Amino acid sequence: MWTADWWWDVQVGALAGMMVCFADVASDKTQLSQFQGDKKAWPVYLTLGNISKEIRRRPSAHATILLGYLPVAKLDCYTDATRSLAGYRLFHYCMTQILAPLVKAGQEGVETICADGFIRLLYIILAAYIADYPEQCLVACCMENRCPRCIVDPNSRG
Repeated sequence: MWTADWWWDVQVGALAGMMVCFADVASDKTQLSQFQGDKKAWPVYLTLGNISKEIRRRPSAHATILLGYLPVAKLDCYTDATRSLAGYRLFHYCMTQILAPLVKAGQEGVETICADGFIRLLYIILAAYIADYPEQCLVACCMENRCPRCIVDPNSRG
């Protein structure tokens, strides 16, 4: 990602003394145990796109940090008709809370000391959200196995 043309376009538009940092957020609902019920966790991770993927993907590099956990709630207090919508709203509310500091850093910038010793204004931009297909649908607010653009009924597809 750090070699993409859009990356260079954003950095060229930056003023002198500014630095742009691209953040990648990833999440994946995880089954913790099958022996004592259905224990699940939903971690949200953050890594920087400025780091090459060969380094970023190595666990020993410690290039990924845990931002927090999303609640995995059964929402039994809702009816079957409203439970999924409540789950969507809960997910988006929690992600808004978790990513609020990132949004603020992207809008106002954060002063940081760079490796060369100079203080620069760092702007963090969310560049990618990495998730499996069900979570991609959740993030995009579209139903699974439905295309947000197509008007063909899912039961009418070949």
